[in-house]
Amino acid sequence: MPFSTIPFYLAIAAYVAAAILSVRYARGADPRLLFHAKRLAALGNTLLLAVFVLRWWRWELLPLTGMGDSLNLMLILCTGIILIVQRDEAMRPLLCFYLPALAFIAFVNGIAGPRYLSEAPRALDGIPLTIHMGMVFFAFALFFVASLTSMGYVFKAQRLKRHNTTGLFQRLPSLEQLDRSLFRLISIGYPLFVLTFLYSLYWAWTSREGLDQHWYISPKIAFAVAMAVLYGVSFHVRRFGLLRGPKLAYLVFYGFTTLLVVYLALNYTDLFTASFSGADA
Repeated sequence: MPFSTIPFYLAIAAYVAAAILSVRYARGADPRLLFHAKRLAALGNTLLLAVFVLRWWRWELLPLTGMGDSLNLMLILCTGIILIVQRDEAMRPLLCFYLPALAFIAFVNGIAGPRYLSEAPRALDGIPLTIHMGMVFFAFALFFVASLTSMGYVFKAQRLKRHNTTGLFQRLPSLEQLDRSLFRLISIGYPLFVLTFLYSLYWAWTSREGLDQHWYISPKIAFAVAMAVLYGVSFHVRRFGLLRGPKLAYLVFYGFTTLLVVYLALNYTDLFTASFSGADA
């Protein structure tokens, strides 16, 4: 049994427990529940980081490829971003939206844990490609947290429309704060993803002799284009005041959710790898 198995499953347990406490807080009002939920999420993040390091140490390869390692890294980055957002105490009730989603991803990853923890990560071709992969995951994590923040915005806006201003509604940040936080996450992730997207095209073009002849219409390229379009539209319509508030929140949430489902399906069926004839970019 790999050394990483124990911290891996302890991390899943920590995320699930944190999610349960956040749901209990949403139904009540004891701030201590969120305090402990945040601590458990930080513990889960530390344990998953230990899994990352242990797999790196065992195989001498950075675990940045494959479904299990991808979800593991997504959880690490998303939790880190959320903990930074939570430095503003007014934003803390958003944990009720963040933590259940993270717990679900952790639980799904736990199902595949016994298989992927025993497998070596695929090697990446050089430091530039490794940095590129890290930037892709970070941009993806920013948009995932943005989509969860949009859920908080929609929840509060709908409650306000129905004149139901009790319970969790009163504890959530104002709509203005949620809108600013949503746009801030998008404005950081958008240029980052554009840079990674342009590098992907450059790498694919310079390495085209080793790829499938139709690499430019592969699922990986199509997904990257769709992600860039969603990022670009979300950023520019908000920046120029063409779309904001609930409409922007719906665009971010449903757009990213669709792309996330597609991403998981492509990885599950190995189309990402097959479409590039075994290349790991």
